[in-house]
Amino acid sequence: MSINYSKFLKNGSNFRKFIGILYSLAFCALLLLGCDDGRKNDDTIAGVIKFATCADYPPFEYYKDGKLTGFDVELGELLAQKLGRKVVFEDMAFGSILVSVQDGVLDAAISAVEPSEEKAKVVDFTNVYCRAGVALVYRKRTSTTSLSQLGRRRVAYQNGCSIHSKLLKDNAPDAELIIMDKMNVAIESLKAGHVDYVVMDKIPAKEFCRQNEQLNCSVVSEGDDGYVIMLKKGSTLKAQLDNALQELEADGELQRLREKWL
Repeated sequence: MSINYSKFLKNGSNFRKFIGILYSLAFCALLLLGCDDGRKNDDTIAGVIKFATCADYPPFEYYKDGKLTGFDVELGELLAQKLGRKVVFEDMAFGSILVSVQDGVLDAAISAVEPSEEKAKVVDFTNVYCRAGVALVYRKRTSTTSLSQLGRRRVAYQNGCSIHSKLLKDNAPDAELIIMDKMNVAIESLKAGHVDYVVMDKIPAKEFCRQNEQLNCSVVSEGDDGYVIMLKKGSTLKAQLDNALQELEADGELQRLREKWL
């Protein structure tokens, strides 16, 4: 049987019925899609923690034999186990981590992150799990080893590290500051003479010097803060991670990690 749709739609009553059917179908489709998306999001939140990290900062996060490893990586794995979840690490430039967490693209960041008042306006932090400190890295036989004596020297630091930026601006106002995305690139630039100094946290600084015998470092600030996990503002995951960190500290697992890596 064939239907003359043209004649059918010319009838006003039929036309209104036809439009009504279309609206109903569209509404049902949107409901189905919305419910499906909700289930996917719930499953993701319940089953996986997605951590942002920048794997150029040994011994906290780096690649060894092509595998992501380090203190923060093992800590992230232990935290996920405590919460009964799987863990996924997304390696990215340190300067991109804040936005990824702030926008909820990733659940949290575990990447030698130090808290700051500026960042606290847009993200949340867990309690401190490791103490930091800042060092100046330079080639051996360099006479200037303090921030106040840098003058107009070229000093590299990592993009996104507001604490290092403020420390340099406050204590070496005449220095030529060079922002770099990757610390391993900054170290290679130092070795090649493209920059005169690199500012980074003291533990990675000592590790880079251990790996490169032509380099040395001096601690220039012990720092008042330490490393934290960064989360989206208002994330319910913060309390869970704080509780898990407390448990890891109480049962000696955090200390075991410190002894192994630091």
